[in-house]
Amino acid sequence: MSVAVAGCRMQKEGDAMAECADAWYHLVQGGGTVQGLRATRATDDSTVRCAVADGASLSALPEPWARTLARELCAVPVRALSDADTLHAALRTLSDGWPAALRSYVTGLGRPLDWLEPHALQHGPAATFVAVGVLPVPGGWRWSAAAVGDCCLFQTRGDTLVTAFPLSLPESFGHHPDLVRGLDCLGAAGPSAIRTASGTAAPGDVLLLASDALAKWALAQETGRRPAWRQLAAVAVAAGEQARGSAAGGEPGPGAGACSGSGCGTGSGPRSEPRTGGGGTGAETRAEAGGDALRAFIGPLRDTGAIEDDDVTLVAVRFLDDGRTGTRAGGGADLRDGR
Repeated sequence: MSVAVAGCRMQKEGDAMAECADAWYHLVQGGGTVQGLRATRATDDSTVRCAVADGASLSALPEPWARTLARELCAVPVRALSDADTLHAALRTLSDGWPAALRSYVTGLGRPLDWLEPHALQHGPAATFVAVGVLPVPGGWRWSAAAVGDCCLFQTRGDTLVTAFPLSLPESFGHHPDLVRGLDCLGAAGPSAIRTASGTAAPGDVLLLASDALAKWALAQETGRRPAWRQLAAVAVAAGEQARGSAAGGEPGPGAGACSGSGCGTGSGPRSEPRTGGGGTGAETRAEAGGDALRAFIGPLRDTGAIEDDDVTLVAVRFLDDGRTGTRAGGGADLRDGR
């Protein structure tokens, strides 16, 4: 039995990919994988963690905050995803480094702040997220998830929805979701803003992680008795295959979202420097190749107004019964070659 992970993201209509405030990341215990770079597979001795973060577009530096948040959520122990107090402590530690990052950003601007920036900087970066950790158990897997705001996780079985978390109805989405911030973390709400869930998965099940616009559309399809879960999983898998093909010419070097080694992503400071524009690295460019499948799917939905014009992220965690076994003693298999 094994777990396969693939995902993709795309920006709003008319924006550059550098302006996309969504981020996703996944990590396998005992080895690292690169965000969005290729479909990856964990064998039955591996622990898998995935996270999607959606930066609030009107906050300060939402892009680097979302990337940092997604990566650090994959570094916490799986058990922390079922304990709001423990996860809150980890998030507070993460936010401790951001006042200095914001001061550095302002100093390095080389220009006066525009009229919107002082308010945004006063409150710092903000994002919603959903994160899941998967552990092997006899006969299957157990997952634990945590969320703040309206990014969602769906457990599906074919076109049957087994679990929707933290929201289950399209009308539950609003304009003011709970946010985790880079300055005051969860504010007065504290751990009560963190929702948790858990469940078990069998071979053939899929966990889909999605940012809010796509999650709302998917739930509207479900309530309208037009389930699209199998279709969404196929889009994520196709994106992973596209990304694998684009990287076939050689192993990429570390880029934004790269993590290597069992100790990566455990510090307290911000892991991503504030983005100031410009192009990405070769690794980033290849990492976004899988977004073609998502764009082909989302484009017609945007054209008809069926989905809001927002950044979109989709990740699929598939549970397979393929006879694969662990390949590394004491931990997960090395998945950087997709094996």
